[in-house]
Amino acid sequence: MEIQSKIRIKDIAEMAGVSVGTVDRVIHGRTNVSQRSYEKVQKVLDEINYVPNHYASALASNKIYKFVAILPMHEVDSYWARVEKGLTEGVRKFNDFKISFTIFSYDPFNDESFKTECNNLIASEPDAVIIGPIFNHTIMQNFVTQLADRSIPYALLDSNWPEFDPVTFYGQDSIKSGEFSGRIMQMATSGNDSKIAIFRVMGEGRVASRQQMNREVGFRNYMKEHCPKAEILDVNLYAYDKEGMKKILRDFFTKNPDVLYALSFNSSIHLVGNFLHTEMPDHPHVTLLGYDAVDANVKCVKEGMVDFLVAQHPHDQGLNCFRTMFNACVLHIKQKRDHYVSIELLTKENIDFYTD
Repeated sequence: MEIQSKIRIKDIAEMAGVSVGTVDRVIHGRTNVSQRSYEKVQKVLDEINYVPNHYASALASNKIYKFVAILPMHEVDSYWARVEKGLTEGVRKFNDFKISFTIFSYDPFNDESFKTECNNLIASEPDAVIIGPIFNHTIMQNFVTQLADRSIPYALLDSNWPEFDPVTFYGQDSIKSGEFSGRIMQMATSGNDSKIAIFRVMGEGRVASRQQMNREVGFRNYMKEHCPKAEILDVNLYAYDKEGMKKILRDFFTKNPDVLYALSFNSSIHLVGNFLHTEMPDHPHVTLLGYDAVDANVKCVKEGMVDFLVAQHPHDQGLNCFRTMFNACVLHIKQKRDHYVSIELLTKENIDFYTD
């Protein structure tokens, strides 16, 4: 490395007996280089252990890099809002380069919405794509196939699809995350034969993401092995019917006063905690576990309405995902495919120390 730091392209050209332009073309993988000249330059590069300055090369290209993301529509205080903030911070960190960044938003419960935005995204002719995937496998398969046919690299956020070929993935191991929640519930119930409710927020007959589905799979697998006598009750809440949610919750807890443990595999556990606190204050305490340190959930934890949150640093997921795609697509540095983020348990005692 010490030798390389003193060697210029001009020096390499003299050592190889070729022109400066030939060396530049070899280093940057450009065409119009004869095989003989290529071998002469490469021999010198190998001898001096030359490592190209990817950053300087990318800057010199003066290219405008078009990055895009397709994410679920979301509220200001949400998991995806924090992912988006991380992505936009990533754009700012590389403002030395000419980077454009556009977000396409889709309704996570509407497959046609996703397909429409995919078509809009592809029509924009991006250089790199970051995907917050929809639940439907067939639609996702079609989308990533279109990207592959156009040689457009892409990343996956939140939900991993091992059968696809992204540059990278950032998110939790959803099965392990569900198993982790199972262990927490096992400890909370002291392993007794308790009733445990799973609250799902649904739209068009399904949850919003495969990540949520896989968490539930992991949870059920854990409970089947370690707490086989626990009774698990399913409660479906509907995303577009806020008043209807209250009726469902009221009917459920009125009919099942012995259900003292419950969880949700997305950011919605505050709906249950707030309902019990305001609508049924005389009901015995229900131990609640949810996901994501969004403001509404954090408030419920601090006030004792929710007991546990499983957190996963969504801002950092977005920031690191963008950085990885930048390294791969602009600097042409090979990246690790899977980045499984931490599975962290937050309670009233430690939530003030969690930062994203």
